[in-house]
Amino acid sequence: MIRSLVVVVPVVMLVGAAGIFALHNALVLGPVVLLLGLIPLVSLLLAGRRIASAVPDLVFGGLDTGLLALPAIWGGVTFGVVGAVAGTVVGDAITDAVAGFFEGHIAEWLRSRGFPEAREAVTTSLGKMSGCLLGSGLVLSVAWLAGLRLPAA
Repeated sequence: MIRSLVVVVPVVMLVGAAGIFALHNALVLGPVVLLLGLIPLVSLLLAGRRIASAVPDLVFGGLDTGLLALPAIWGGVTFGVVGAVAGTVVGDAITDAVAGFFEGHIAEWLRSRGFPEAREAVTTSLGKMSGCLLGSGLVLSVAWLAGLRLPAA
């Protein structure tokens, strides 16, 4: 577990610090979050893991947090901070179910075709992290391109 933590903790700290930096400097959130989604993927490769082994986790994260961004944005725009929190909490329960369904299906599909998708702490953690950032970064980027301007922090 310690070896996994040595890989995961610095990535979490780097992504967290970069996110705070982006908010502090009022950078456009969608593209920044998309770029942050690449950090865990690069870290997986540097840790000697194959991206293919993280596909179920990438799909889970992408669907989970990508879809979660929708009720969070709607709640925030419509009802402010409390609405964003409520949209996130209720949305999380719903998107966990949807994303978990697809994650399980893809894992079964990969196993049936002889692809190893055995779960490891590093692969699962960084795969889900990358998927979450890429999925929500995509939704936030589309919202930004559509003209939605989220209030600056």
